Amino acid sequence: MKDPARDVEAFATLAAQLADPSADRAALLAAHGLDEDGWEALDDAWQARLSEADEGDDEEAGVPPLVVAFAEAFARAQRARARSELSFERFLEAARAMRRGTDMATVLSRLDMTLEDYLSAQQRWTAAMLEDEELLSRFQRAMR
Repeated sequence: MKDPARDVEAFATLAAQLADPSADRAALLAAHGLDEDGWEALDDAWQARLSEADEGDDEEAGVPPLVVAFAEAFARAQRARARSELSFERFLEAARAMRRGTDMATVLSRLDMTLEDYLSAQQRWTAAMLEDEELLSRFQRAMR
């Protein structure tokens, strides 16, 4: 695991994870050897570095590489979280469409869903259905 104190991508990923209101902040921070005070100090240090990079850069050169690296890593982490969080209803919609015999690429395109989105949802909801009989029943009824 990369060190968020030294690696902008690791810092941006952790920042995106902590921005999720449903995140277990204490567990995320502990996994990186931090507590809330440690996170605040780390965040302050990175914000200063990002501001310094932005202020010190030549305006004609565009956005500073450090700022770009942070923004891209933060966005990637947010997209990854969003992909893994497809609702059960969206998963059912895709599964029903695929069951009708339409090819997967067409279904995913029509639903504005990536293969990664679908596979992540399939893994998540299959595990959930193994634990929850009502959820399994809803799936079975929807697939009839």
